[in-house]
Amino acid sequence: MPIISVFAFEELPDVPAICKALNGKKIQDSWFNAKPGNYNSDEAFIQFWYYEDLEDSLRKLISEDDAHEIITFLKKDGKGKVLKRTYCFINLFSKTLEIYRGDDARTGEIVSYMEKFLNIKFKKLSFASEDLQKIYKNHGLELKQVMFKNVEGLIYDILKANNLESNVRFKEYLQLFPESLRIISFRPRIRFLDGHNKYQVTLNGDRGTMRLSSNEVFKWRPRYEIRQLVYILASTAGLIKS
Repeated sequence: MPIISVFAFEELPDVPAICKALNGKKIQDSWFNAKPGNYNSDEAFIQFWYYEDLEDSLRKLISEDDAHEIITFLKKDGKGKVLKRTYCFINLFSKTLEIYRGDDARTGEIVSYMEKFLNIKFKKLSFASEDLQKIYKNHGLELKQVMFKNVEGLIYDILKANNLESNVRFKEYLQLFPESLRIISFRPRIRFLDGHNKYQVTLNGDRGTMRLSSNEVFKWRPRYEIRQLVYILASTAGLIKS
C-alpha cells in the first residue's frame, strides 16, 4: 500500500526559489530534481534519486529464494545497485512537505537534506486522539478500523467493523480511554477524479503518515485526491488559516 509521510513548516520562499535551491543538488550518490507543479502554482514537485543495494531492493519485492537466484545472476553481470526515486511535494498554501514513502531512515535523510538546502526546519505532523476523531467525523464517509494504544496493559488494541463510528464497543473505548486512539482507517469524503471511491485512508497519529489502500486502477491515487487529503490534515493541524 502506498504511504505518504507529511511534515509541516512555517515559512518558505516562492516556488521558483524552492526549485532553484534544490534542483540538481547532489549528496554523494543521490540528488534532487525540482520543478514547479504542473497543476498548482503553490506547489513544487521534487524527485529524490538515490542508489539502493540490489539485494535490499529485491528482497522487499519478492521471496528470499527467488531473490537469491536473481541477485546471483545480476551480480555476475556486474550489477550491484539499482537507481530509485522518491516523489516529494512542497505546498506553500497548506505549508506541508509530502514524502511518498513511510517513516523510515531514508525519509529522515531526505528531510535532513532539504532542511540543509532550504535553510528551514520541517516538523513531523502528529495528531492527538481528539484530532483523529474530528477528521473521521468531519471528513469521513465510514470509519472502518481503529487502533488504541496502551489499553489495559495491551500495547495495541485494534477494532474492525463496518460503520465503526456507530459501534457500541468503539464508543465505550472512547469513553474509557479518550486519549488512546492513535490510528484510524476510514473512507474519505472528498471529490474523486474517476468515481473509484471505495478505498480507505489510514492515518497514524504518532508517525504523521497517511496510508492509501491499493486498488486496481491506480498504484498511487491521483494528485488531485491526495492534495485534498493533505489539506484535511493541514487544516486539522492549524496550518491553513481561514
